[in-house]
Amino acid sequence: MYAPRTRTAGTTTGWWAVLGVLVLALDGFLLVAHALHHLGEALDPEAQWMPWFRAGSLWSAGQEGSLGELFGHLQLGLAAVLLLVLAARSHGHRVLAAWGVAFLAMVADDFLELHERVGRSLGLDRVLPGLTAMGAQELGGLLFWGLFGSLLGLGLVLSHRRSLRAARSVSWTLLAVLVPLGLVAAGYVCLSVLRPDLLDGVLGATLALVRITTKLLTMTVLLVYTAYLAEESAEPDPVDGPTG
Repeated sequence: MYAPRTRTAGTTTGWWAVLGVLVLALDGFLLVAHALHHLGEALDPEAQWMPWFRAGSLWSAGQEGSLGELFGHLQLGLAAVLLLVLAARSHGHRVLAAWGVAFLAMVADDFLELHERVGRSLGLDRVLPGLTAMGAQELGGLLFWGLFGSLLGLGLVLSHRRSLRAARSVSWTLLAVLVPLGLVAAGYVCLSVLRPDLLDGVLGATLALVRITTKLLTMTVLLVYTAYLAEESAEPDPVDGPTG
């Protein structure tokens, strides 16, 4: 179902590839806008040529409600819908539905700020006095995702074992795409807890940009990959098509 097909000469480029180019272009614009927003005072102290990017927090991709954050949500939500559609086409693709649900849960968490709220409510800075308020929130959020992610992971493992080989292969690919994001996010949380001083100044802004870039590009890869799967599954294989 998901085996790549050889395109003959003259065949138009798949819509997933066009989508990828457009989305990557938007990613680049949003990341540049984020950098200009934070560097605006240094680059343009009199606010003559870039006041638009300096105004408000709309361009600060690390903040809730920013364009970068919303665009990442949109991409992940679309990827989730495509996975659910693919799963509905065959009972042997349950793991794709599990991934779709997991992605929707990630979007809901970001929109509702669940892990931030849980992180604040735990009050770990009272239990561990050495923690800053931000570090306590980040650590609490990580604990929330450790528990919630374990439940989602259990569903993924069970559905993975009951799925066909092609769907399991897709599942492994999705996991591989998410691993760098998980490592970067966990590393950022560890720094906020152990060395919060490193998150200030230029180094802090650089580390934040690395985290934001990793997250946004991960969402893009997931969307483009699921779009590719959707196109390939929708096209009949020429060798299996009707012979007339």
